[in-house]
Amino acid sequence: MNLYLSPNGRIDQPTYWRGVITLFVISAVVSVLSAFVSPFLGLLGLVVVWPWIVLHVKRFHDADQTGWITIGMVVLAIILSTVLSFILPALFGVDAAALQAEMMRDMEDISSSNDPGAVLAASMEASKKVAQAQLLPSILSTAIVTGVIGFVMGLFKSTPGPNKYGPPPGMGPVDTFA
Repeated sequence: MNLYLSPNGRIDQPTYWRGVITLFVISAVVSVLSAFVSPFLGLLGLVVVWPWIVLHVKRFHDADQTGWITIGMVVLAIILSTVLSFILPALFGVDAAALQAEMMRDMEDISSSNDPGAVLAASMEASKKVAQAQLLPSILSTAIVTGVIGFVMGLFKSTPGPNKYGPPPGMGPVDTFA
C-alpha cells in the first residue's frame, strides 16, 4: 500500500509499471461502473489521482530527480487528454453535441412535469447514455496517455546505489555510521 500512498523513497521500472497497470485497470473499472451504474461513481476516479502522483514522484526519485517534475507530467497528461477528447470520439462515431442536444430536449420535456424526482431520474439516465457512448474513446484515451507518460518516464534511468532519496529498490536502508 505504501507504493500508492507515500511519495517517499524510490521504485524501479518494473514496480512502476505494475503500479501503472493496476491504476489503469482501476480507472477503467470506475469508468465502466460510472457509465452503466451511476454517473456519480465517476467521482471515485478522484481517489486514484494521489496514487498516480505518488508513483511518478517515486520514479523521479529513483532517477535522482525532484518529484516536482511530476507537475510537468500532469500538464502533459492534461494536454494530451484534451487533444484526444476531440479526436477519439469522432473516430468512434460519437457525436457529443448531438447527444447533449438530445439530452437537453429530454430535460425540457420532463421539467415541464414539475416532478423533481422525474427530472433527476431522467438526468441520470441521460448522463449514463452519454457516458456509455463515450466509454470506449475514454478508456482508449486513458491508455494512450498512460503509454505516452510511461514512455517519457522510461527515459529517466535509475541511479545505481543510494541517492538523496534513499537506497535503490530492494536494498535495505543505508547505515551512515558503518
